[in-house]
Amino acid sequence: MICHIEVYGCQMNVHDGEILSGILKAAGHIVVKNAKIAEAVFVVTCAVREHAETRALGRVTHLAGIPKQKPVMVLCGCVAQEHGEKLLKKIKLLDLVVGPDSYHTIPELLQERRRIAVTDQGSEDYEQVTAVREQFPRSFVTVMRGCNNFCTYCIVPYVRGRERSRPAELILKEVEGLVEAGYGEITLLGQNVNSYTHDSVNFPKLLEMVSTLAGNRCRVRFVTSHPRDLTDELASVMASRDNVCNQFHLPAQSGSDRVLKAMRRGYTRKGYLEKVAMLKKLMPDIVLSTDMIAGFPGETLEEFEDSVSLLKEVRYDYAFLFRYSEREETAALNISPAVPVKERLRRLSILQDLQAKITLEKSKEIIDREMTVLVTGPARRTGQMASRTMGNRLVILESLDFTPGELVPVRIVKADGYTHFGKPLTI
Repeated sequence: MICHIEVYGCQMNVHDGEILSGILKAAGHIVVKNAKIAEAVFVVTCAVREHAETRALGRVTHLAGIPKQKPVMVLCGCVAQEHGEKLLKKIKLLDLVVGPDSYHTIPELLQERRRIAVTDQGSEDYEQVTAVREQFPRSFVTVMRGCNNFCTYCIVPYVRGRERSRPAELILKEVEGLVEAGYGEITLLGQNVNSYTHDSVNFPKLLEMVSTLAGNRCRVRFVTSHPRDLTDELASVMASRDNVCNQFHLPAQSGSDRVLKAMRRGYTRKGYLEKVAMLKKLMPDIVLSTDMIAGFPGETLEEFEDSVSLLKEVRYDYAFLFRYSEREETAALNISPAVPVKERLRRLSILQDLQAKITLEKSKEIIDREMTVLVTGPARRTGQMASRTMGNRLVILESLDFTPGELVPVRIVKADGYTHFGKPLTI
């Protein structure tokens, strides 16, 4: 069967799409990029926010009408796990609904041609699956799945299950294979990656082991971290390793202690800022990013201003900013009073405008700096190549004389916030 896969959401979903592709190919199916010729279409979804869920479900309807004959429509991922059989009743175009722990059942389900939802939740880690890597020279390695935090706004523990960490030896074996295959960057993935622990190996030790194995042939980064689990040990490993990227995504979610407590985040503003200070002291050139929610239930104007002031104080290089989105089963649904949607959007706009200004200022600070970038492939515009710095900044090269995976010394000559332009240096 000719299959097409589309992925929405986080990097974990992107890698799940690669796992799904591996499962399909191992069963004799063909995976193509062109939806028009597909006999089966898979949409891997994200349920963290309402907008992402709505967008993915809308895409199902659109994709079902692209081929001349309606394909088998399969909804995968977190939305599938969240709503299960209800989706089959709601969306008549859907044929299969499959949760993140049940992808191994898909070949059999395609053969049976039944209309069914499979959302069993277990401890699946897909160790026996050879993922089809799609993004050379960058790749993902899952080190743990699930989450135990139960933040009051978050649906992840309900759709991804409890935390389970992979054995370090299996992670290292996968990393070794990617390094030998010439990959120039590996991202260690987990819903709460720095809470990884298996036997006597914690995340700082795992990062050290991966870094040693990667050597000078491959960069290493990781995502996503919980501030509570950021330790001196982890920061020290990052600072001491030349191939560990100087980038840290540290979701704050709010700048208000009362709101953080209502969110059940497990840290205070003061504690969070102490960890930011530790990172900046050990790695003065570190690139910091965060997540922030505007309009959490009960958030007052004064508490919102605490979030505004946190952006100003930390001066993140990037921030992923969202209005609060109600999610079924989460405890925040019972917190009152709700902030009106219009007011959530107003507060979100304030955060976005502020962060855009900060990002532009931070971006311009690196103009005239020299750094080494990893070429990742063609850029959107003809005649350009895209590349990434150790801090994960996008740098455009005005030339096609480079190949994916190549390391190129450049001088940053222009920056507009999220995009930078580099001039290769003559060696």
